Amino acid sequence: MKLYIKQKVFTLSESFEVRNEFNETVYYVKGSFFRIPKAFTIYDANQVEVAHIEKQLFRLFPHYDIKIHQGEQLTIKRNFTFFKQSYDLINSNWNLQGDFFSHEYNVMNGYEPIFSLSKHWFTWGDSYELNITDPKQALLSLCIVVTVDAQIEADRQSNN
Repeated sequence: MKLYIKQKVFTLSESFEVRNEFNETVYYVKGSFFRIPKAFTIYDANQVEVAHIEKQLFRLFPHYDIKIHQGEQLTIKRNFTFFKQSYDLINSNWNLQGDFFSHEYNVMNGYEPIFSLSKHWFTWGDSYELNITDPKQALLSLCIVVTVDAQIEADRQSNN
């Protein structure tokens, strides 16, 4: 299953649609605007809330809680590293690996791929292709991508 994420340039609310390979909108992602802590809400095609992502406050290294309304919960923790970003998926056997700054990474369960993400370059706005091996993992995979992208953007803004 493939999902395509297209973020518009100059959007203040950090809202965007997620489409499938048939160009049908399958999810809507809405980010909080000037809210502390930072949060994202994910809606299905019928505008029903299906997941929520929220950054934990008062952490030395960023932690994000992902809550899927079907009962799954996951925490993503950014690790301390000097040269490249590293993340742990707490409450999961999944392993996040790759080049996060280039938006070329994947999630593995041992040696089994869960999803891979690649950025499409030279487009107006940020465009990503999310290739998911099991469609049942689409929502959680999307939440991980939104979380990592939010942290990359936060790091980029704090360095400016």
